[in-house]
Amino acid sequence: MQNERVLPFGFREKLQYSEEKALQALDDSDAALLSAIHLSSDSLSFLSCERTSSLLDRGFLIKEDGRLRVSAAGMKGVSTFPLLGKKARRRLYPEAFIPFVLSVVASRNLQSGRWQRNLSSDFFTSLFPSIEKGKAITAAERTIEAMIRLGIAIDDGECISISRPAAQSFMALSEEERIAMIIGGEGAERKKIALAIALSQRLSGIEKENADEYLDRIGRIAGYRPSLEDLETFSLIDEDNGILTGRKRGSSMPLDAAVSSDFSITYSGASPEDIYLYATPVRADSTTEWKLTKASMKTAFSLGITPDEAAGKLEALSSFPLPESLRPRISLWYRSFLSVRAQRALILQADERNARIIDALPTLRMHIIGKIGETIFLMDDSTEGLWRRALENAGFDMLGPTEGPAFEKAQERRIQIAPSDFRGITLPEEREIPFSVQGRNELLAASDSPLRTALINSGFITDREEETPSVDMVNGLYYQEKMRLIAAAEHDGQKIYLESLDGSAIIGHPRHLEESFISLSGIRIDAAKAWKAAILPPSVKDSALRPSDSDSQ
Repeated sequence: MQNERVLPFGFREKLQYSEEKALQALDDSDAALLSAIHLSSDSLSFLSCERTSSLLDRGFLIKEDGRLRVSAAGMKGVSTFPLLGKKARRRLYPEAFIPFVLSVVASRNLQSGRWQRNLSSDFFTSLFPSIEKGKAITAAERTIEAMIRLGIAIDDGECISISRPAAQSFMALSEEERIAMIIGGEGAERKKIALAIALSQRLSGIEKENADEYLDRIGRIAGYRPSLEDLETFSLIDEDNGILTGRKRGSSMPLDAAVSSDFSITYSGASPEDIYLYATPVRADSTTEWKLTKASMKTAFSLGITPDEAAGKLEALSSFPLPESLRPRISLWYRSFLSVRAQRALILQADERNARIIDALPTLRMHIIGKIGETIFLMDDSTEGLWRRALENAGFDMLGPTEGPAFEKAQERRIQIAPSDFRGITLPEEREIPFSVQGRNELLAASDSPLRTALINSGFITDREEETPSVDMVNGLYYQEKMRLIAAAEHDGQKIYLESLDGSAIIGHPRHLEESFISLSGIRIDAAKAWKAAILPPSVKDSALRPSDSDSQ
């Protein structure tokens, strides 16, 4: 009896190390929608749309008890960008402003009813040159008025002083919560305002005329809509030629580092001595950017750093949760590093009797890298002095000099950085999609099959030189096998690819109608006439064969 053929479907294994490409299948609107769902604490009415259905079909969203939740695959695409604008260069936020205003109040030099003139002095405004003078004065006045209202400052009719316990409690809050209290929030409302402020500082590269749209978006997520006037007054947002961008925290803050899903490390105020992991510098100024690469991680592995240690130290460094695509990629690099090793060593040769003695010496075992045969040892060249001394102590005092050329081993440094202890509101860091419309169109022009077109449009093929991933096709002549595949896909909720004899193809979730007829993407199809069939991952878009303008990446 003929054995039943088992389909290996090698494409599934291919996806285990192509998860970034699944993310590249998300366009800006997809990522914005996933971000809004993840950042919101409740279901949002404006999320009910065709795009939501598409993300559900593609496995990026899960619907449970009538509420939407971002799946594990979708979390890798969650980002505050492009939800809050385009990634742009941001100026530093004046972190010292509120503490300095508090110190002015504590100096007891503010006369009751006449303290405003102290704030208009050139000395006060010169301390914060990055803030417009008028805004600095207004922000300081509002801060002192709020301190009096909250009992942090005490006006006894003659001068203004501070209540030390109240001031200590106030300064123990996060910066967002302090500003929320100044603006006027209490209790649960304060938390909403603080979240809105944190999101507002992530606004990046948006036109001022579109600010209301983005502020409304923040309001729907945080439950509080910040006013542009408040954001500008407290220097939370900066304007440059009609373009608004939130200010970022400076190097004096714990919130100073972010590890992105494109494997870059952005660290405010960093110098080369501040980065502990071997990474390639991209830019060096007030904000230093580094890039984790295969070559840089190989150096780290050579120093004995394991994937878990590398990820753990990156997690301690980053002020944001690590992108989920980072650990699998580091582990993949580590497996590649271990597959073939090139290591400098010295050869120690002995006769059979002495080889048995050397093999049994516990003081030598830690210096033996390996053995070639029974009598030849590969010894660590960096500890030659130690194992020579151990051999001499064991009676091998006639050991001659090392033969062959001498090598100078490069001294590699491993630099440490203190971990971050950021206690404020944490947000996922932005990601960038390195998949241009022009690049995709060039790949599509070179495409030689409908399957390759679908994979290009879904982001699994992003390079002209990259081969089409191995997808095991069922030949249309194997009718029972083909129908068994379609039934399995329908049962498991998987997506199938059907190609006709004329080369046309369609993608979708199958639903059996009658006999060999199925419904696929709303179309009635006779599967018996399909020339090729295969199961695809959910990340491949149904519209991948017929891309519209809305699908452009």
